[in-house]
Amino acid sequence: MRPNYATLISGLAVLVLGTVLLLDQAGQLNLDFGSLAPTVLAVLGVVLLVGGLAKRDGA
Repeated sequence: MRPNYATLISGLAVLVLGTVLLLDQAGQLNLDFGSLAPTVLAVLGVVLLVGGLAKRDGA
């Protein structure tokens, strides 16, 4: 059984984003929308690419 890479990467992306936001709220990081938005869009792009390039079992 092969793992679903799109689900795996999107789960890791949510985990990393949550950790970054938690560190920002705790005062360990100083983020604003200008620095966070490109990161979120890059992660979303990677998730979409992996989902589109993943081999489908039924195809």
